[in-house]
Amino acid sequence: MRALPFSFFFVALLLPLGARGSPWTLPADHIAVIGGFDYGYADEEFFDEGDSRKFPLEGRFTSATFSIGARFGFTDRLELSASIPVKLVSYDADAVILLPAPNGSPTADFDYYQDNILELTQTTGGLGDLSLAGRYRWLLRPFALATEVGVKAPTGYDRPSGTFGDRPRSAEEFLADPGRFVRPENIEDDVTLGDGQLDLSLSMLFGYVFPTNTFVRLDAGYVLRLSGAADQILGNFRMGQVLAPGLLIYAGASLRYSVEDGRVIGVSVAAIDPELPANRYVGLENLQLRELQLRRDILSVSGGLIVRLAEGVELNLGYGRIVWGRNVAAISSFSASIGVSTSIADET
Repeated sequence: MRALPFSFFFVALLLPLGARGSPWTLPADHIAVIGGFDYGYADEEFFDEGDSRKFPLEGRFTSATFSIGARFGFTDRLELSASIPVKLVSYDADAVILLPAPNGSPTADFDYYQDNILELTQTTGGLGDLSLAGRYRWLLRPFALATEVGVKAPTGYDRPSGTFGDRPRSAEEFLADPGRFVRPENIEDDVTLGDGQLDLSLSMLFGYVFPTNTFVRLDAGYVLRLSGAADQILGNFRMGQVLAPGLLIYAGASLRYSVEDGRVIGVSVAAIDPELPANRYVGLENLQLRELQLRRDILSVSGGLIVRLAEGVELNLGYGRIVWGRNVAAISSFSASIGVSTSIADET
């Protein structure tokens, strides 16, 4: 959980309803409404480099996200979209005592331990980040080409911080007076609904459909992240195949890579040996102190299928996993969404 798990899977596909950020825009005066559910879980996390590692103290992260979104074609070339998620995220872990009791009577020691049990289990819920996007399609043949401008804005949830809040701001400050910070009432941890800052993105979207009913998509862009968060370059690759009328399978990969260091938002207390049980913690010996930056790198893979249930109605089932990253949990995610599309043009 020390790695901030703010990333959820958005599958971008060829079909008009399933496409998000697609170079194939909706026709003029068409609207698509998409409702979805995503369940994610993780028991591992990525730090600054290397392989993933287990959460300490038998930790486990879970999330459930209900989302609603809409796309509208103003013209055959210009499309606007919006989406908002309602999220419930939680982290469960064993309780632990980090600081030994001061010398005193057994009764005093007992009271001390009762008052200094650290409960790392956290749960929070509410609205996540609001996403708005506008895209303009330049070409349809010989390949699809579009430009997308996006905005991601927080909705008032608590911002992320270090394990004991935004203070201390450095490992040295923590070690100088650990008793000041290691207290149950100071635990804020980093279960949160987002980064709590504004993102502005610009992307180019490319797509091509082969005569075999195979499609490929490639997106490349830049994300300007405000409030001290590290800017990112982004890339997405998708490919899919129509197997039968109304049935399409797809797979792909998505990368977000930070091009700078983000600002420090507190000290994250992790474990040198994440397998060590709570009853074997002795003071600060197993603690790994990390100055937590507002920086996120994510490489995820995904796949799934889209089924056309009726004219203008599609079901999208997908699976994704974060396979590499920095300051992120190794989340596996199952998703399901239904989209309905219709024309709102007046018929005369």
